[in-house]
Amino acid sequence: MAEKPRSRPTRSKRKALAAVAAVGAAIVAIGFLMTGAASTVKSAADGACSALRPTPLSSSLRALDADFTLPDLGGNPVSLRKLRGRPVLVSFFATWCPPCVEEAPSLEELARRVRDKATVLIVSVDEDVDALKKFYAKGTATTVVRDESRKVPTSFGTSKFPESFLIDAGGKVRYAFINQRDWSVAEAAACVEGLD
Repeated sequence: MAEKPRSRPTRSKRKALAAVAAVGAAIVAIGFLMTGAASTVKSAADGACSALRPTPLSSSLRALDADFTLPDLGGNPVSLRKLRGRPVLVSFFATWCPPCVEEAPSLEELARRVRDKATVLIVSVDEDVDALKKFYAKGTATTVVRDESRKVPTSFGTSKFPESFLIDAGGKVRYAFINQRDWSVAEAAACVEGLD
């Protein structure tokens, strides 16, 4: 028995099949580009953070569910947990600490640069609230809270100042920076903003 010839798809069917194939290829390409773009952004952020010479994280810092509530300079409570959803640079500070005072202007610059995407949170261990208010008398782009008990730095495993900890949007400590840094450099903003 002779084989029946196959019917060829009509021109409109061929166009429809070609369109479906093109859309499928575009979706696959977009997926690869988005994965690559996200990977590139993460790599850029990691590179920027590395330029700031972070200290290796201890296992306790990697496991830390960072949370505290402290009063700001007006006495209003500020909760670290309520800041989740955006990166937070927690910097432990004291007005009587010369390296802290030297570092403060660069933290101000960083806070201005990242204000729409991240928070720079200064945790002061000053017992003298008047000295702290005098230090920030002209205002600040940072969020300043007081921990005169010094319990919060201890929960991060430190009692030295300045020390800063970069927390991602999910509340995990991603980087630690022992001693002062120049937070006004472009890498600092890229590092902080690159965490999600």
